Amino acid sequence: RPQAANGPVISLWYGPAQPAGHRGDPQKWFNILGNVAPAETLASLTYQLNGGPTLPLAVGPDDMRLALPGDFNVEIDYTDLRPGANTVVIRATDAAAAASEATVTIDYRGGAVTWQPQTYLYNWATATRVDDLAQVVDGHWALDGGGVRPTVFSFDRLLALGALSWRDYTVTVPITVFGIDEEGYKAPSNGPGVGIMVRWQGHYDAGDGVTPQTGWRRLGALGWYRWRKSGETYTEGFQLLGHFGRELGTFNRPLVMGQTYMFKLAVQSNTDPAIPATYRFKVWPAGQAEPVTWDVEKRGIAGEPSGGGLLLLAHHVDARFGAVRVDLAAVRPQPTLTILTDGRGHGRVLTEPAGPAFRFGQDVRLAAAPDLGSVFAGWAGAAGGTANPTALTLFESATITATFGIGGHGIALPLVVGSP
Repeated sequence: RPQAANGPVISLWYGPAQPAGHRGDPQKWFNILGNVAPAETLASLTYQLNGGPTLPLAVGPDDMRLALPGDFNVEIDYTDLRPGANTVVIRATDAAAAASEATVTIDYRGGAVTWQPQTYLYNWATATRVDDLAQVVDGHWALDGGGVRPTVFSFDRLLALGALSWRDYTVTVPITVFGIDEEGYKAPSNGPGVGIMVRWQGHYDAGDGVTPQTGWRRLGALGWYRWRKSGETYTEGFQLLGHFGRELGTFNRPLVMGQTYMFKLAVQSNTDPAIPATYRFKVWPAGQAEPVTWDVEKRGIAGEPSGGGLLLLAHHVDARFGAVRVDLAAVRPQPTLTILTDGRGHGRVLTEPAGPAFRFGQDVRLAAAPDLGSVFAGWAGAAGGTANPTALTLFESATITATFGIGGHGIALPLVVGSP
């Protein structure tokens, strides 16, 4: 159904044809961003992927990822995209039952990039559109003066680059700040900030059931400059945050509006995988010699991701990001799932999709099938409890144990993993 003459108007910020995976899969989600107007008369907004179920979409503003009235963000798990053309139909209906729809064709080319330890340059001056080089996670961005810049500065305007398989790398990017949103933010935001994040895997459910999802603290590190307001006074400075958003270090050096600075952030794994990686962060004025020493050099937080993509982040900040240099040192193999059985009983575990190797961020469904005379008693390891089937999302290799006890009667029937 085309746009109705008297129905809502759906604007697609990055057009009806969008590439995905052509420069790697930098996070779990592919995002389709846009706006529907007028928002005040909207009755429903939904989307449908490849003829599948019709799912609801939240509409802004929400004081977080959806900045303006009518903004929407379709989160699609990249593992749900099929190679080649994928069709997403967005439908809007207003209070008078007038309806419109817009179709987005996602050309998914995941797996096209073979990453090697070498230098990669993301030069915006060579791009004709933002998603030639990056995947837009939040906000409307535009190419600007040889760089890239959000057109509306609000909560977490984000660009993702690279791949979930990246493990150790160093990022260098020039950033020029033109202004901050001093009055346009409120809780849960606690002030503007701008910088770069490494080992990003994607947003997740923060326990509030909100869409688009708002959990963000599963990361390697975020090196940024931030402003905090106390009364009418701002305190500002550089900060390095780690996994769970914990502070790793700070340094005080004023950032001058309109001046370009080089931000450099490095992550290096420990030889002992049980010990967190080391993060190094430094900033200096563009045009000056790079300092030999790092401003902050700290070990990360236990439980942090072992790899992930790169984010450019402008949080309530008007900033231009220049050409991004990535010195990639190491990538990690696809995650695997090791399945063990335990207990006096016997049985097997079925997975959907089949393993043992999976894509990063793959949602894996597991079903325990006890043999005749045995009963399933519970899970241990990567999953717990007794729910059967159960599910887990694999960003890292994991081990799960199914325990079977003695009992049961009758004949064990084949278990269809996809059934409830």
